Amino acid sequence: MNKLFFLTLLTVLTSLNLFSAEKRIHTSKDMPLELNLLITSLESSIGNEKILPLVMNIDSYARILSKEDIFLIGKVEIYKSLLKSNERYPKAIVDGNSIQILKEAIKKINDPFIKWFYGSLVQDCESLLSNASYKDYLLQKQNGKLEKLDLKKLDKKVQLLYRWISKVNLDSPDFQEVIKVELIPILMNSLVNIEESFFLMAFESGNEAMPELIKSPSELKFFSLKEFKLIKKAAVKEKSLDDILAPLTDESQPSEATLPGPSKEDWLNEDNAPFDLKNLPKPSNDADWLQDL
Repeated sequence: MNKLFFLTLLTVLTSLNLFSAEKRIHTSKDMPLELNLLITSLESSIGNEKILPLVMNIDSYARILSKEDIFLIGKVEIYKSLLKSNERYPKAIVDGNSIQILKEAIKKINDPFIKWFYGSLVQDCESLLSNASYKDYLLQKQNGKLEKLDLKKLDKKVQLLYRWISKVNLDSPDFQEVIKVELIPILMNSLVNIEESFFLMAFESGNEAMPELIKSPSELKFFSLKEFKLIKKAAVKEKSLDDILAPLTDESQPSEATLPGPSKEDWLNEDNAPFDLKNLPKPSNDADWLQDL
């Protein structure tokens, strides 16, 4: 019954030309989840035209790489790009309030990569605060002296964490866009590095001849480019002055405005969440992006 209703609705919408179609990159279970989320995030931000050639090359080289190499290179290159920063924040601090800010931010974030990334930051903050040397670090930092090597490493982690915590402004509805603007070039750099590393690994493997680069998305093996139908938003008719004044001047209009009832759907409910935001990967303990440099 539900399937019949859906097919009928689909037919009606199509006949009324209410659908628009676009092609999207479908990710692969044979690639690191971090890479899949990165591709999805970049595609939603800048479209797939700029990233598709890189994805096609990655797909080509991956055909002669082991699954272990694919996952190791994919993860490491992403973490390296996120770690690469020479910025210093003199007033950087990480405390319990930092974790609360991150958790509140995650509730408002809908980009899959940023959601995963900030989940990783929460885990790293908790690990940092539970470090036995952290109190000593805070004391020496307050006195302006960080002499021990392990405390200097802690300071490096604090700087990296604070860089992204400071981007969150819970009072601003567009704080996610601020994060995206800074992340896009970093994620693009990650994708380029993954492509180059896959090429070098394939070139040096010596086990098989270098694969020919695929020339069409139809040749993709791990990824795929599929058409995705979207329901067009109805064009909003610009109201004239007469339209605005009609409820006040037209006696045929109801004297009291009828407000719409509250929505019964909650997007935070798992059943109503978009598919891409379900079952996001949890931060990996064996690939801590804040590993010591």
